[in-house]
Amino acid sequence: MEFSAHPDQALKCLLVSPKFPPHSYWNYVAAAELINAKSPSPPLGLITVAALLPQHWEFKLMDLNVQDLSEEMWSWADLICVGGMLPQQQGLLEIVKRAKSTGKFVVIGGPDPSSQPDLYAEADVTVVGEAENLIGVWLDSWRAGNPRGVFKTDKKPDVSTTPIPRFDLLDFSNYVEVGLQYSRGCPFNCEFCDIIELYGRVPRTKSPEQVLAELQTIYDCGYRGSIYFVDDNFIGNKRNVKKLLPHVTDWQKSHKYPFFFATEASMNLGDDVKLLELMQAADFRFVFLGIETPDQDVLMQTQKSQNTMHPIAERVNMLYKHGIVALGGFIMGFDSERSGMDVRMTKCIEETAICMATVGLLVALPNTQLTKRLQKEGRLLDSRGIIVPREQKEYRLVIHSAVAGDHTVSGLNFITTRPTHEILREYRNVIANIYSPESYFARAIETTKRLRTKSLHVPSWFEWKRSLLGFWNLTKFMTRDPDLRWHYWGSMGKMLRYGPARFDAGMRLIGIFTHFYPHSKYVLEQIDKRLANPDHYEHSYNKDVDAGVIHEAAAMANRSSPNVTRVTPSHGVAAS
Repeated sequence: MEFSAHPDQALKCLLVSPKFPPHSYWNYVAAAELINAKSPSPPLGLITVAALLPQHWEFKLMDLNVQDLSEEMWSWADLICVGGMLPQQQGLLEIVKRAKSTGKFVVIGGPDPSSQPDLYAEADVTVVGEAENLIGVWLDSWRAGNPRGVFKTDKKPDVSTTPIPRFDLLDFSNYVEVGLQYSRGCPFNCEFCDIIELYGRVPRTKSPEQVLAELQTIYDCGYRGSIYFVDDNFIGNKRNVKKLLPHVTDWQKSHKYPFFFATEASMNLGDDVKLLELMQAADFRFVFLGIETPDQDVLMQTQKSQNTMHPIAERVNMLYKHGIVALGGFIMGFDSERSGMDVRMTKCIEETAICMATVGLLVALPNTQLTKRLQKEGRLLDSRGIIVPREQKEYRLVIHSAVAGDHTVSGLNFITTRPTHEILREYRNVIANIYSPESYFARAIETTKRLRTKSLHVPSWFEWKRSLLGFWNLTKFMTRDPDLRWHYWGSMGKMLRYGPARFDAGMRLIGIFTHFYPHSKYVLEQIDKRLANPDHYEHSYNKDVDAGVIHEAAAMANRSSPNVTRVTPSHGVAAS
């Protein structure tokens, strides 16, 4: 179909963010609804793209996580720009299909299209990589008469040239918090991670002036409250972060602390007291840590040696001592993982008192070192459970259902070195234990007790109203459930003794349980279904895999982890 528009015209561009699967771990809708919000955070990538596109265009944002698809807005648009991550894959494909069926010109980009561009071949334009280096190339091609195509580069852009995202396109009342990006890339080399493949191992950072300009823009838009630095590793470039934070603190002071912050960081944050002091002074309150596993042998095997330098509990407690609540990511299913991981992981989570523990099954993501190794070993499975040929050039991780898009209920898309049913059973044990009301509320109390927070942020009237509404709705939710009500009231009574600042942190953790409680039940239900159907996850072993593959994979795991019990065919699924 001919596209007669020209980029120098005043075009109408509709930015569309697909919906996250309803049962995704990351879909904290239940918790958001407590304060009358609709989604945890807005699509920062799309509003950044809006700032990179010609500013004589007119933009509208349609976030399908907070609103239904608007026929009026769809008809209004001259072109559609859509982007998203792996869990949004189905939604991305549906939008492309709709655009093609209605004669709309559609441009697609983001992490999943960049990792698997062939899946999105129907789009008119596919942007593979970071937009700063590609939008100009696409616009020049368009001006030359070639608006369609795949635009790709491996070059990493200088983010110090990235413009301020179009925060003015947001309705802040729809969201719990607002995202801001300071850096891209991570210096580490974790085998399973796709971040280093997408954004590189040399962290690129914005200047302090840029960050302050973005904070000022958000402030001028009228927003007050939580800002999430969406960096995959906020402290990837420690030297620059330490230069940035005093500027943020000064800005906060001069504006009477309108914001408080959260982010993601590597475990070595717990070793750097100076950095923790700087973060506390700026009012950082929550940090997500990629802990992955309590077993040092497994960490070494998966190239995450940075997590082995000091005890996990010691590092996490350093965050608590500086007023920062630790969130943790955990993974099960690594090659050198031994039996009994459920006991060790549950103990680790309880010792660290981490309430928001993301425990998932290992997924071999497209283009990672793990995926390449598994394919070379003849152990990588496609979405149908069939072994991917060693000679196949591209690996597609296709999502056929909402369930498949979440690592908490899917994963293990490869031949494991210990029985898959054993991993699933132990995974089930972890979820059942850590998200039981007894365990969760006990950790919330313990976190509140350990926390040494300072109350710097000054809530706005809007935030006070949200907090009161949230408290009322949370109390109703907890009190009407006989399995929760006594834990709720008992915990609240114990946390009150620690003062208002720590009580606020503890109540936020209890509030998020409105998401974790039903989600954990959903995960247990889905894992039980997998366990009840062993042919679904074990047929490939029996039909397609030589026992030697398991021998070699186990030997590799054992060589890299000398303290691990050796795996033989009698232990592995290949022999079943």
